[in-house]
Amino acid sequence: MGLGGKVVLVVGVGGGLGAALVALLGADGAKVVAVARHPSILDPLAAHARLRGWNVTTQVADVDVQADVDRLVADVIRQHGTLDAVSINVGHWHGGESLLHRMTDEEWNAAVRGNLDPPFRVARASIPALIQHGGGSLVFVGAAPPVRWAGSAGYTAGKGGLADLVPRLARDYRANGLRINAVLPGSMTNHAVGLDPPDAATPIPLANAPPGSPWAVARAIRYLLSDESAWVTGALLTVDGGLSTGGSEAPGR
Repeated sequence: MGLGGKVVLVVGVGGGLGAALVALLGADGAKVVAVARHPSILDPLAAHARLRGWNVTTQVADVDVQADVDRLVADVIRQHGTLDAVSINVGHWHGGESLLHRMTDEEWNAAVRGNLDPPFRVARASIPALIQHGGGSLVFVGAAPPVRWAGSAGYTAGKGGLADLVPRLARDYRANGLRINAVLPGSMTNHAVGLDPPDAATPIPLANAPPGSPWAVARAIRYLLSDESAWVTGALLTVDGGLSTGGSEAPGR
């Protein structure tokens, strides 16, 4: 997919979507820098990457701290000399009180700022490096509409704001050759089964399906990071098996 040798920064790696994305990129020959807040999350991934011969390095950083984010991007440039693409998979689910008039300032701020501030910090730090490279791809990870609406009002506002930010940034940085898109996952399991990419040709049922696999969402992100999507910017790619279309599920059998 044109990812061989590309330097890709993946921020917000956990045991599910982030790990699946790092594995896909590593298997495609990309030079991946995987970032998480705790080394315990990164260590098994790094060990598996060494076993498979993938070019994956890990960094511990707190995306709530701008100095950490700035150091992270500087380290990537120092290590690899460039930056081709960034995946920003950060944010937190917020349920709890859903009615706006009952929410506290703390609940509102945690949901809104927790889902907007970290992507802002990472994008602000990485965009200059991408521009200096001559362009590249920046992919945010948001939430499909049914997921956004299932959370608190603050969560809906935070994830909705991120979805509206993407086409704005795509417009602002188009002249710089920078493509900016987002993937909006539906309900998804929290853990990738294994760390070797499964066969993508295996049929996946759309109707009455269980929560989606991180691998399916990771493949969509990989597409937007790759040269295969060179003519795509400002897109919000919903990956939820069509659930957000509102169609009826097939009768149970």
